[in-house]
Amino acid sequence: MPQSATTFPNPEPCTGNCSWIHDPSVIRKDELYYRFSTSGNIAIATAPKLSGPWEYKGPLLDNGTSIHVIDGQDVWAPDVSKVGELYYAFYAVSHMGLQNSSIGVATSQTLEPGSWTDHGSIGLPLSQDYNLIDPNVLVDGDAVIFSFGSYWDDIFQIQVSANGLIEGLVDAGPADNIINNRSSTLTVAEGSFQFKWDNFYFVFFSVGWCCNEPPNLALKGEEYRIMACRSDNAAGPFVDSDGKSCLDDNGGTLVLGSHDDVYAPGGQGAMVEYESGHPVLYYHYVKPSVGYAAHQFFFGYNYLDFSTGWPIVV
Repeated sequence: MPQSATTFPNPEPCTGNCSWIHDPSVIRKDELYYRFSTSGNIAIATAPKLSGPWEYKGPLLDNGTSIHVIDGQDVWAPDVSKVGELYYAFYAVSHMGLQNSSIGVATSQTLEPGSWTDHGSIGLPLSQDYNLIDPNVLVDGDAVIFSFGSYWDDIFQIQVSANGLIEGLVDAGPADNIINNRSSTLTVAEGSFQFKWDNFYFVFFSVGWCCNEPPNLALKGEEYRIMACRSDNAAGPFVDSDGKSCLDDNGGTLVLGSHDDVYAPGGQGAMVEYESGHPVLYYHYVKPSVGYAAHQFFFGYNYLDFSTGWPIVV
């Protein structure tokens, strides 16, 4: 069963560079956690623990992206993963309200600033069915499960071989629609993040209105929040905790919403904390006590309990 605002815990402590964080992607290498986030040509920060202290290290794309979509564009929603011996950073190039966005990729052997090679667009075709933003990679044995999308028909998926990942995406056939919210109250499903736990495949995603500032805040209950759907197959079909289809019946189980001094959490990812072995949900959020501007978005994380078969924030 989904949690309610009365049972959501506050984020775990965060020290150091914990603000101006949108759409974080976190990965661990050696003794450090590396966090990548939207803007600043993909900001890189490192910390010895998820709690920090986080230290800004520089941009991933030193000279920006080679992709040009529109003047005034930004680089959004990085997703960083290790496939084989190489690190891949997929990212979106877009502007608010734009549908003809693009997804690009850069690679590195070390994750460090200055080590990344930008390969530009991965060549996925434009479509009236989706927007090419919010890429995500799940490595599942010899396969890579690639998801993306926002608005229109929401979230799509492509499966390719981990061997020749970039070439495989370029040559991939049509993407499959896996999550589609047709309800006017949900408005959008985006920011998909695939996570395998206990032989189930989960897709976390964000719904609702993100990034509004007073006096134009979303109506209560329509602000950004984190949902999940589940399947025993990487390709779906995905359902929520009530058994509703996440493709055909507006399915989605609430994982984390606004509560206390946490507003509009989203842009999430999940990982296993190295020190404890516990699964973790990380995300960005606003503190109403501080403000709603872009530079006032914070990095947050909480532990997850899957004992019910569904992710519960604890």
